[in-house]
Order: sequence, then C-alpha cells, then structure tokens
Amino acid sequence: MNDIKRKKVNKKRRLHALNEFTDSEVEYFINRIKDVKPFPKMRDLKGLLSPTLSLDKINAILKYLERSNGIIVDLDGNIVWIKENNLKQDTELSETANFSKEFVERFGKF
Repeated sequence: MNDIKRKKVNKKRRLHALNEFTDSEVEYFINRIKDVKPFPKMRDLKGLLSPTLSLDKINAILKYLERSNGIIVDLDGNIVWIKENNLKQDTELSETANFSKEFVERFGKF
C-alpha cells in the first residue's frame, strides 16, 4: 500500500496578497473621498469604500498615500488634505493651501 498522501489543490485559492492594489483602486479611493465634504474620518472609510475595496486594501492605500504625501491625516484620524493630480510633485502644503486672511496675519506666510 502507498501511505503517501497527496496534497489537495484548491483552485479557488488566492494567489495574490489581500493588500495589493492597483492605480485604478487608488484613483477610486481618492475620488470617493473628494466627494465627501468635509473629508471623512479614517474610521468612516470602510463604510464609504466597501464592498468595492476590502479593509486590507483600504488600509494599504491609506498608508501608501500618507507616505507619498498624497493625503494628510491629523492626530484625531481626520483626513484634512488631498493632493490634486494636476499639481507639481515638489509642491508643499503651504504652497497649495488657501489660508484665511486672519491666519496669514497671525502666523505669517510660510
């Protein structure tokens, strides 16, 4: 008798990581967030983006955009700024933001 067991092959098994994402998914993420005024909190993203994006993809895209300076999230978990696609790569927040007159008078230009 042959006591060697054969390994079952699951054809439905995922061959890619759950947190991999495409450029189109990043664009979908950004476009959905831009539609919400004021920008949503991080805890609201799952309800806003699912079922199109899984929670793993949402977290991966969020971290990617934070590291690449595509978005800025404050300490309370609020998304406060999204970089527009038509801006130069080297622009900073102070160059692209529209500060109020009172803010500029109090803190000066950056």
